Amino acid sequence: MSTTENILQRIRMFVTDADGTLLGHRPEFEQYRAFRLRLEDLQKRQDAYWVVCTGRSLRGFNRVFLPMRAFGIVPDYVIARHAYIYEKAAIGYKPHWMWNIQVLMLQWQDEWRVSRAIPRIRRAVLSRNPFARVASRSRGGIRFKFDDDGSANFGAEILRQEAQPYKNLQVFHHLREVDVRKVPFTKGLAVMELARHLGVSPAHILVVGDGHNDISMMEMHPDIHTACPSNAAPEVIETVHRTHGHIAANRSLGGVMDALAAYESGEVNDKLPATWQPSHELVNPISPRRPPDKPRGSIFGFVLFLAVLYTTLVALASFGVMPFGKHILAPYQALVGWVVRAITWFRH
Repeated sequence: MSTTENILQRIRMFVTDADGTLLGHRPEFEQYRAFRLRLEDLQKRQDAYWVVCTGRSLRGFNRVFLPMRAFGIVPDYVIARHAYIYEKAAIGYKPHWMWNIQVLMLQWQDEWRVSRAIPRIRRAVLSRNPFARVASRSRGGIRFKFDDDGSANFGAEILRQEAQPYKNLQVFHHLREVDVRKVPFTKGLAVMELARHLGVSPAHILVVGDGHNDISMMEMHPDIHTACPSNAAPEVIETVHRTHGHIAANRSLGGVMDALAAYESGEVNDKLPATWQPSHELVNPISPRRPPDKPRGSIFGFVLFLAVLYTTLVALASFGVMPFGKHILAPYQALVGWVVRAITWFRH
């Protein structure tokens, strides 16, 4: 997309990811001074806000951001842990309490929904695709392997249908592996909440990111302007291409500077790079973290539930308010007797 319009002059909320976008593998000191001058011009001339949205905690962000802070580069707002909004204050950052409490409740509800969805998704794929097998599984995701490309494509379609009702579940297709896993979607919600709080319309927002958790910011509203550095994930590059944003030729902070220059000059490049490959043609970067079909959290939770249930029954039986109390107490009394005998034996 090429135009002579200076879109940057309309931007009132500039949102960037941290790791991989602002921060590369090492500090880019040679870029910091130019970036600070660009930000100062954006903030003063256009009364714009700079927002950093990161998956790190606020403390973790402050730690890795020290090199930039030394150059006088300080964001107006930080969205930490993908969701929690903090505003720059005289000393440090102060929280946006009402939103942060609301999003905490939202994340608890979301964790519960996902933990129930994964077993259903597993059953749906295995019952409809005989060529699927579980490669790894956790409370937040499940990964399948398939025998051939055709069954992998079919499995990916099943997973997309099953994951569609859950806005934080994303499907990733790599060759003959397909996995669905939880990807935080609250970055987009937090950006829109902050924009509402500041009175900024989506058409005046520019978002730059490189990771899967940044996609929610880019897709939250069709009027949002998007960009990504060259080191962005294939799905992010595809999202920026689809939203007619700028795909930079440089990595990390260099790509952010490219995006600002492109939106100022009107030379926005939304073409997919010649080296870009769709994710289903690439090897899955996620390695298995536990054996298939043995989710440790579920087994531990079941054992803990049985222990708590039996303890409750023993307590009630001890007061004589449970039928079959003698039978309930028998294992407990046998265990206590065994412990007493063991202690007596060790003393002698």
